[in-house]
Amino acid sequence: MKVFLYGTECLGDFLNGLPILSGLNKSFGKYDLCIRNGMRKFNGIKEFLEYQDLFSSVSFEDEVFLYGNIIKLSSWPIREDKLDPNRPIETCRYENWLNDHYQIDFKVDDNFVIKVPELNIVIDDVYYCGDRWDIPGIDDRRKTKVLSHLKEMKFLDYKDSLLTNSYIIKNLKKPLITNLTGVAVLADLLNVATYIVWKAEDFKPEFRNGDNCSWDNGKDINKVFEKHFYLNRKSKLVHSKDLENLL
Repeated sequence: MKVFLYGTECLGDFLNGLPILSGLNKSFGKYDLCIRNGMRKFNGIKEFLEYQDLFSSVSFEDEVFLYGNIIKLSSWPIREDKLDPNRPIETCRYENWLNDHYQIDFKVDDNFVIKVPELNIVIDDVYYCGDRWDIPGIDDRRKTKVLSHLKEMKFLDYKDSLLTNSYIIKNLKKPLITNLTGVAVLADLLNVATYIVWKAEDFKPEFRNGDNCSWDNGKDINKVFEKHFYLNRKSKLVHSKDLENLL
């Protein structure tokens, strides 16, 4: 079996597909995975996926000739019906895509947790922060570096590989501080305590609704949270004005 996850080059949306990919593995065994070339901007994405032990191979789309019986996987455009109330909406979109386009007999692996290697990295007893990074081509409808004012925290370095940052997040002594960005979904799938900090000003004016937002076809901030995070894991949505009281 070959699966081409072609619908996104955004880390968070991509990672929301991992419980789907794990579910396919549990039903059919290992298979070949192909991802978009733009995913190369996430350092070590291929090695990260290979380490999950779900796939017989992981390739970028320019490394393989896509032919034969290929499952093309996307989360858009598709219905948002939820078969499990705790499952992220984006994960449900992938699930609905498979059910509507391929009628595959599988179950979403809602117990999926990202695997990390043992690394020789010292984890300090301080708060670590994963801010929204600023690189060319990123979705500019929301601000970047919105947590840069938190000087007392140690910031994740996105020049490090995904496996390195996964190890750090998995072994933190305090909750990770982050926002609505890909590393937050990474932390959710590592099943670690995470504060996802937000404020309306993080969004461009046209996506604000008072002290709230109107995003992705009118979702308010709670629905935006529900879109990407399991409601029965350890991620918590926190308004920026309330963060200080939690630290």
